Amino acid sequence: MRVEQFQSGYIEELVEVWNRNLTADIISPDRLESRILLEPNFREEFCLVARENGNIIGFVLGICGEGFHFPGELAGDKAWILAMAVESEYRQTGAGTELLNCLEERFRSAGKRHVWIASHPTAYIVPGVDVDAYSDGIAFFQARGYKTAYTSFSMDAVIWPPDFPDDAGQEKLAGQGITFHTYDSQWLSAFRRFLRSQVPWDWELLALRNLSRISEGTFSPEQFHLAVSNDAVVGYCQYEDEHFGPFGVAQGFQRKGIGTVLLARALGSMAQRGIHNAWVLWTGEDAARLYSRFGFKKSREFATLHREI
Repeated sequence: MRVEQFQSGYIEELVEVWNRNLTADIISPDRLESRILLEPNFREEFCLVARENGNIIGFVLGICGEGFHFPGELAGDKAWILAMAVESEYRQTGAGTELLNCLEERFRSAGKRHVWIASHPTAYIVPGVDVDAYSDGIAFFQARGYKTAYTSFSMDAVIWPPDFPDDAGQEKLAGQGITFHTYDSQWLSAFRRFLRSQVPWDWELLALRNLSRISEGTFSPEQFHLAVSNDAVVGYCQYEDEHFGPFGVAQGFQRKGIGTVLLARALGSMAQRGIHNAWVLWTGEDAARLYSRFGFKKSREFATLHREI
């Protein structure tokens, strides 16, 4: 067995290994390319494959923040493992350990000290390791010093036929000066101030990408819903086809029911567009309680792992 650096000519074979072993997260070559290989921070030296008798028997895809789409303070000493798999007949042979050791050594040489699985803000496929589908994978990483930093959930809902409250508290909030709107360019400055001050930077990046798509005609203003108070945006949500989120409410305006109205408006808009199902890839317990009021059920649980190397 030898470990070597990934090359683009390996895509088809790597995807075959991926889909045989990461069966809860099957992927296409196109999605691997668009989601990971074209991420501006992607570097082939952090993506390794193990070969035996000329065949790929395992791989590990790592990535570092190097400034592209990354505030400098976040790039620093962080690195991520986006995906890893070893063919079943080669497990317990040391192949996985060798792949991981080689990647960690490359991370160290690049000045990285904190390794996360798998929550890179702009390139993750899933936010961690599925605790049910890959319990052996969690055990593998735990045996090598990784610990669960936090857990998160995927949730899914059937939204057809639509059955959402017509008001959901919107009238009460209107009495407090809080109104709700689909996106319009008149709100652009206020929305940008909200994004910059109130949400994580990767949420801001995603919102700006989709705002650009509106001007290109590939995204609808109705896919953004805004909460406004005194001409300031104090909350928003968005959806992309069946994918709902992210959404957030400004400090000082939380626990007023704004999130409930935003969620109801977005799901109603999705149903009007003929969408029958909605899903959230990554949420925590607090938001899960709100989602459950609209019929969302937990479908997967993920452990996000961390190790200092």
